[in-house]
Amino acid sequence: MTAPHDLDRELKAFLTDGPTELPDPSFDAVRDRMESTRQRVVIGPWRMPDMNKFAPIGLGAAAVVVALVVGTQLLGPPPPGGVGAAPTASPTPTTAPSPSPPSPSPSSTPVADLPVGSSYLLINEGGVRGTVTIPAPGWFGDGGGILARDDVDPPAGAGMITFTGDLYVYGDPCAWSTTVPKTPATTVDELVTALAAQADRDATPAVDVTVGGYTGKSITLHVPDDAEFSQCDQGYFGSWGGPAEPTPYRFSQGPGQIDEIWAVDVDGELVVVDGAYFEGTPQPVIDDLRAIVESITFE
Repeated sequence: MTAPHDLDRELKAFLTDGPTELPDPSFDAVRDRMESTRQRVVIGPWRMPDMNKFAPIGLGAAAVVVALVVGTQLLGPPPPGGVGAAPTASPTPTTAPSPSPPSPSPSSTPVADLPVGSSYLLINEGGVRGTVTIPAPGWFGDGGGILARDDVDPPAGAGMITFTGDLYVYGDPCAWSTTVPKTPATTVDELVTALAAQADRDATPAVDVTVGGYTGKSITLHVPDDAEFSQCDQGYFGSWGGPAEPTPYRFSQGPGQIDEIWAVDVDGELVVVDGAYFEGTPQPVIDDLRAIVESITFE
C-alpha cells in the first residue's frame, strides 16, 4: 500500500502543477485508501471515535478542491475584454513555505496485517499508553484502540477494543437508551459491579487479575443466543456509553457473543479491554486474545 505521506506529496504536486489526470501512483494510493476505508467499515461497529467522523468530510472537501482545479484547467480562463470584464493586475509571484511533514501518530496508523512479534500501540487515550505484542498472523489494527481478525462477526469472528475513562454502563443492553445510569462507573469495582447486574448478560463472577503490572478485575459477559437486535433501541445491543450519546460506545456484533472484560486502574485512570469472540471462534484465536492482554505493557 502506498504510504500516506506519498499520497500527500502527490496531491500537493497535482494541485501545484495542474495535470488533468491523476498519475498512476496517486490513483493506486486513492484506491488503496478506499480499500482501507471498507475494512474500517467492517471493524467500525467496535467503536465510534470522534475523529473518524471527520474523515468523510475531509475526503469530500479534497474531492471538491481537485474538481475545481481540474475544471478550471479544462475550461481555461475567461477571454479578456468580455462583457463585465475588468483589467486586473498581474499577481506578484510568491514562494509559499514548504510545510513540515507531519509527525507519525498512532491514531493515523492504517489498517494492516500486523507482523508476528511486532509491537502495537493499542491504548493511547487519557494519558495512558499501552503496547502489546502480536502473537500470531491474521491480526489487523486501526491505530485507534482496536485489534481484530478479518472477520469480527458471528459465527467465528474475534476482536479486541479498549476504552479509558468513565463509562456509563446500561442497566439493560437492549433498552439501553432508557437505562443510562445517573452516574458513570469511575473505578474497577464500580464497572464490574454494574456489568454483573446488567440484564441478560449471564455474567461470571469477577476475578482478580494483573494486567501490565496493574491490578484489576476480569468478568465474562454473554449475549443471549436468541437475542433479536432488531427489537433493541436503534438495533443496538449496548454495553456502555456516554451520558447522552445517540449510540452506545460499545455494542455487540451478534447473538451468542462472548466478551471477556479486563478492567484495571492505571495510575488513577480506568482502562477497559474487551476481547470478544463466539462459540464457533477457533480456540487458537481465543488464546491469541488472552495472550495479547497478557503482553500489555503500560508506559
